[in-house]
Amino acid sequence: MEDKNLKYYFRISALVLLAAQVLAACTPGQTRTGSDGHAMSGPDPSDIVKYKAYTQRFDNATTLTQNHATGHVEDLFFTHWKDGGNTTLNLDAEGNFSVSWQGGGYNYVGGPGWHYGDKDRVIGYRFNEDGGASYITLYGWGYDKTMPTSDPAHLVEYYILQRWSYDPSKDGVFGKTFVSDGVEYSTYRSVRTEKPSINSTSTFYQYWSKPATQRELGKDYKIIFADHVKAWADTGWIIPNMNNFDASNDPTYQVMAVEVFNPRKDGTASGKMWDASSK
Repeated sequence: MEDKNLKYYFRISALVLLAAQVLAACTPGQTRTGSDGHAMSGPDPSDIVKYKAYTQRFDNATTLTQNHATGHVEDLFFTHWKDGGNTTLNLDAEGNFSVSWQGGGYNYVGGPGWHYGDKDRVIGYRFNEDGGASYITLYGWGYDKTMPTSDPAHLVEYYILQRWSYDPSKDGVFGKTFVSDGVEYSTYRSVRTEKPSINSTSTFYQYWSKPATQRELGKDYKIIFADHVKAWADTGWIIPNMNNFDASNDPTYQVMAVEVFNPRKDGTASGKMWDASSK
């Protein structure tokens, strides 16, 4: 009996210690230093405990073909999601990426970026190829679990379009026109009713910023995200929390994404993205 009690005591102690470690790992908002020596804000990637079933970390360039994957290549986050079909995401730690797809009846979205949104982030990018993607876009989510789910504003999916073959503005409510970094954008808002999201099947808003002309291939550009956040807010469209692990399926990531839906033919889109914010 004494040996059994002793084993039971050590087993309970180990479980208590493990629980304390998990709770400590799930505390967001820590300040860290990245591989470039700069301070990093937002939750630590190692905190994504509840997403570990499909979150991976790679030290080198990687290729993804499965239906759903998120993770990091060194400090660079990626998302790769599809509901069918054949797509491949290739990326490395320097932000080089390419997405290849085959024609068919499915939806795909994926690309590199960060596992949290930051309203003060400036995103640099260059697109090298575009074989007919529905969108190449800065793409992300905000989510506030304290808001009622009956309010679509509790969950927001946002797009800052740079290239597209499908025009989303025809289905949206116009917001305003503004200029950012010399580019004229128009904003739109639409509603998705009971559709897949980072928080299971939900009803949520989509915010769009669409430039007057598409960005050219082979040139360096930047997106000043704060300008878009302000333009949306000017119309009463607020993004909820972009820096949390509260959603059920994914963190509130922000990526340079390639999206294709029901592609009629095979294609490839490629480029590079980087953080162009002032350090």
